[in-house]
Amino acid sequence: MEQYSTLIGVILEKLDQTYKDLLFNYNGMDGVLQQHSAEERASVPELMTIAELKDVYGELIRRLEERMPGIKD
Repeated sequence: MEQYSTLIGVILEKLDQTYKDLLFNYNGMDGVLQQHSAEERASVPELMTIAELKDVYGELIRRLEERMPGIKD
């Protein structure tokens, strides 16, 4: 099954890039939220959406790190 080695390599490379993109976006959303008070984060719809998206990204990141611990390196 040697022919699949290249495919596996490409998939792992894409997964690594996806992980880096998730981290970048997660940190960006966190930065946006940190610029606002707790009251604003709880009442402004756009900030509430960003917080929800950040939570989803956090879940994805944690799951990737659980399944593939080496991805953090």
